[in-house]
Amino acid sequence: MDYTYTNNISIEEYLYLRDSVGWKKICAAQADAGLKGSAYIIAAQKGDETIGMARLITDGGHSAFIEDVIVLPEYQRQGIGSIMVRMILEYLKSDLEDGYWYNVFLVSAKGKEPFYSSLGFIERPNETSGAGMMLLIE
Repeated sequence: MDYTYTNNISIEEYLYLRDSVGWKKICAAQADAGLKGSAYIIAAQKGDETIGMARLITDGGHSAFIEDVIVLPEYQRQGIGSIMVRMILEYLKSDLEDGYWYNVFLVSAKGKEPFYSSLGFIERPNETSGAGMMLLIE
């Protein structure tokens, strides 16, 4: 199948994708702020339909966070997520100056760890790093 990739996604498309995978609902204003605060967004499309997205958040220095890697369930396991994550990594690599590096973080959805491992990410905890942690503020 032929998919195209763009750097634009509407708030409605973003909210629809989040809902399609059962993620916690957020309001349109909060979604808009998050999208505008992203350093890079990649959206997968089939025709006029947005079927996936991923976004990058970075401090502009050495830390980057991949967020919201979503593919509509009926399009999963077709390589779309891998392409989007690789595009984000290539974007980061293109921004590196000599001697610079990025530490790229993400939080995997439950059961998706093998997907990220296949792209070179390592699980925590490990011999040198503790477990990733989070705090939900409501």
